[in-house]
Formats: sequence, structure tokens, C-alpha cells
Amino acid sequence: MSDSLPAGGDTPTATHTTRTRRMAEMAAVVSAATALAALLFGLFGLTGAGASRTPGAGPGVSTSPSPEPAETPSASPTATATGTPSSGPTPTPTAAPTPVEPSPPLPAGWRRVDAVALTASLAVPDGWKIKDDDALHVNWVSPDGRYVIGLKRDSTYGSTAQAASIGELARYRKTAESKMLDLAHTAGPLEQGGKSAVRLDLDFRWEGESVPAHRIDLFVAGEQGQVYALLVEDKHVAGASALPGLFETARTHLRTDVR
Repeated sequence: MSDSLPAGGDTPTATHTTRTRRMAEMAAVVSAATALAALLFGLFGLTGAGASRTPGAGPGVSTSPSPEPAETPSASPTATATGTPSSGPTPTPTAAPTPVEPSPPLPAGWRRVDAVALTASLAVPDGWKIKDDDALHVNWVSPDGRYVIGLKRDSTYGSTAQAASIGELARYRKTAESKMLDLAHTAGPLEQGGKSAVRLDLDFRWEGESVPAHRIDLFVAGEQGQVYALLVEDKHVAGASALPGLFETARTHLRTDVR
């Protein structure tokens, strides 16, 4: 008797066919999943391109972090126009050069002279001669001997015009030293070449002389603690005097600390 299968049962051939179909379906699912994973990896790989590699990134790939840029010493960062700090150094302001005051034209009958030892220059009338000239002072005397224009530079009484005027006045009052008798004075502030100065007016009589004399001293501070003293004197005041005009012209053309 031949064996028979129950009605409706699976034959060996049918079972094998079913299993083959299921394996094909699973292979298709796996293939689709693999393709999807490859697509996602490609997308995210492109997005992260250029980033630093991390350990385990695969053979032949550098795992060292990108080197940081070297730090350049600079001043404190400054903000740019967009508000972003700048690492460049803050520019140092350049001091504007001090303008040199031009000398006005000399009046007719005057000439400019240089007192080299005193690092100064001034103007004196034509025909005047040097009487005294050393490292501390120089004097020019008019042809008739009546007027004197002189310049001195020292630090005997201090480095300011005020201190120098006070010290010089104290010396004038010592008759045995100065030979000035019946001394009277007035003093007041003045500006000379953009600096504070002191004007000292002196009325007196030279020892052995009966005619009064008048002198104007102008004190102005110079460099290196030195003080300049311009003097203009009328040694024999009698009637009209050219002293005021001589003083104004001499001080207008005075230039101190000339190099």
C-alpha cells in the first residue's frame, strides 16, 4: 500500500519553495537596510567633512588634533567696526612736532646775533659792539656807551623765572657787590615765547654817578634747569630814553635753547 498525505497538507516540494521565498524576502530587506545605512553614512560623512578625526577612525587616518595657531604677543585686543575684538596691537599715538615760531622781520638798523655759548640768539642794533662775552653772559654796548643789551644763562638761583628774579633782586640789593645805589623796583609776570616769564624794572644810580639809570630784566626758564635773563639798560637817564623800544625789539627776537 502506498503512503498518502492528509488532504490539504504541505508536500516537501511546497515546503522548500516557501522557505526559498522567505529567504529571498529577508535578503531583500537586509539589502535595503544596508543601502539605507550607506546612504545615511554618506550624508553625515559629507556634513562632517573637515572635522578632526577621533581615535578609531580607521587605518591610515590621522588621529592627532589639529594644531592651534601660534599666539602672537600684542597689546590688549581692540574692537573693530563690527564689534569683533582684534588681536592686532593698539597703534601708539604719535606726538605732533612742536611748531617752531617764525622770527618776525628785523626792523631797519638791527641785525640778528648768535650767543653760541648760551644756545640763544637775539637782535641788536647795527654798530653795537660786544663788551663782555663768556660762558655765562654776553653784553652789547651802543657806540656812545649809554645803552646796553645783555643776555645771561645760569641756574644760580633756581630753575624757574620766579626764583631767578627773586635771587637776582636780592643780589642787586647788596650794594657792596652790585654797586647799585638808591635801588627801587617793580616786578610783574610776562609771557615770552609761550612760556611764563618775569619782568623786573629797576631804577637806581651807579656808584660814583649822579645821573640815574634804568634797567629792565626779563627772566624766562630754559632747558636743563637753566634760566635766561635778558637785560636792557639806559645807564644815563636824561630826558627821553630809547630803552622801551630797545627792550621790546630785543625780546621779540629772543630765541632760547637754539641748537
